Amino acid sequence: MYKYNLFLLSFILSLISFVTVPAQKSIYPKNSPEWLVDMFFKQTQFPEKEKYLIGEIMQDVNYPTIGEELNGRAIVTFRKIELNNRTGVYGVVIKDDGNTANFYCYVRNISGNWKIEAVRKFQLPGFVYSSADSLSRIENIPDSVSSLLKILKLIIGTDEQLKFFLSENINDFYNIVGAFDNKRADDLNLIMNKLNLEYIFIDEIYPQCIFILVGGFDRIEVGYIFSKSKSSVPTISPERFIYIEEAFPNWYVYRAM
Repeated sequence: MYKYNLFLLSFILSLISFVTVPAQKSIYPKNSPEWLVDMFFKQTQFPEKEKYLIGEIMQDVNYPTIGEELNGRAIVTFRKIELNNRTGVYGVVIKDDGNTANFYCYVRNISGNWKIEAVRKFQLPGFVYSSADSLSRIENIPDSVSSLLKILKLIIGTDEQLKFFLSENINDFYNIVGAFDNKRADDLNLIMNKLNLEYIFIDEIYPQCIFILVGGFDRIEVGYIFSKSKSSVPTISPERFIYIEEAFPNWYVYRAM
């Protein structure tokens, strides 16, 4: 089955009230990475899609693409996160009236032909979304709960919102790293609490990286990485770090599953 199909089902059902948008021809050059992403996520038909899929996603070739499932009932945007001569990663945002879904599409160049090799949806437990929705409905919400709501919205929001939060609080983030490096626990706790951040740590696999966790559940993580060595930062892959993007020099936004 689709690795993303079950996650997508409830999202699609919430879009039933949308008016179907007539299919439009892709504006991207055929066989380009952008054309692939557009055809798979946005276009209502992807003829001969089996020619453009490889690896694990080939097991889903007989299922509709996400664009075919949505059938024009959502706003779909995407952007390049990483691209070289061999591989690429694109971030895809699907929005309806009140829902946002973050997908990541991994493409590979095979003998001059670009193909999709994997798709991932960043998916948190359902109670996170329902909690954020319930808290949003409360009038005169206390400051402590308001802070929690902001973090929940940040975790389930878009990559751009994560980058903006880092930008908005960049001085505090540098102070967090300084306090962590110099083992000033009181200062560290003060700033972490101020920003409602969950945890800070160094992973033994990536000893030159400082991870600052916004929120996480089991292996699911949303947060930031500080590293002065770009080559030491984890590599994006469908297996673990599904999204990593440099937001500022030495600062990266990440999602892991």
